[in-house]
Amino acid sequence: MTPASRQVGRPVHHPPGDWLLRRAGRPGPIVLAGLVCLDLLVPNAGTWAGTLPLLVGLLIGLPHGAVDHLVPAWVCARARSLRITVGLLLAYAGTAAATVALFLWAPVPALTGFLILAMLHFGTGDVAYHAERDGRSIVRPVLAVLAFGGTPVVLPIALWPGTVDPLLDAVAPGATAAFTPAARLIALSVVLLAALVTGLRELTARRDADAAGLGILVAAFALVPPPLAFGGYFAAWHSARHVARLLRADPGNSQHLAARRLAGPIRRFARQATLPTVAAFAGLLVLVHVSAGTAGAFREAPFQLVFAVLAGLTVPHAAMVTRLDVRTAR
Repeated sequence: MTPASRQVGRPVHHPPGDWLLRRAGRPGPIVLAGLVCLDLLVPNAGTWAGTLPLLVGLLIGLPHGAVDHLVPAWVCARARSLRITVGLLLAYAGTAAATVALFLWAPVPALTGFLILAMLHFGTGDVAYHAERDGRSIVRPVLAVLAFGGTPVVLPIALWPGTVDPLLDAVAPGATAAFTPAARLIALSVVLLAALVTGLRELTARRDADAAGLGILVAAFALVPPPLAFGGYFAAWHSARHVARLLRADPGNSQHLAARRLAGPIRRFARQATLPTVAAFAGLLVLVHVSAGTAGAFREAPFQLVFAVLAGLTVPHAAMVTRLDVRTAR
């Protein structure tokens, strides 16, 4: 643990593998910096690619939520009984179904709530990741959550309306009218101010790499077309860091990580995540096929239905990740 980390928070006990967290934090800034350079050297490169980078990024990052059903047992011994496990799975499915129903019944409020949840999920994930990596408790996380979580959510909506608005209207008809220019400007100002203050705090704590990473994050979502920026962010930044936290949280990986062996934990995670990932991907393909061949509203808006299902999976996923974050906060 560095002197800077001791100044910011109280030392806390974590399982072995902090080296893995440091390694997992490197690809995100590198990939996003590369995308910024690509956009500067090849103008409109992201626009030419369309939504393909977004779809690829989401596909690569899909396994990061595939072991949610195992997380409670990793962080709490009481959650290992069959009755509690079944109850958690039913709660997961029920929350997902309720989210889908809400999106189809009241799409604009549902989308607004989902964007706020996504901002909190991304932000708290980064704050918890930094705390675990440095072996410190979480201190004053609000501005950091806004900075790291608001950047990938607010900046595309505020700075790229021509690209993002058609997607918002496809997901929730009427959303662009609800997201007024004044509201976007206020949200953008709050996030940029939070990023500035957070970056200065990181520099003060001598965490220059984290300050630079935050700067790269802001630059990427300000300069790079959103499908390309978010695809790179979701795969190389958010998902990579979360998978590293999962590998560290799994008690079965303790001996491997203590010996700095990564192959075993990766194989173990692959075995755990393969079936849920394949099932989720196959379900989405079936949903697209059925909705495209169905008369009525679903045929006119298959993208809305697919996004509603993705949001339905995201809401309970965020709740499960909170269990990891709470343990980190303690």
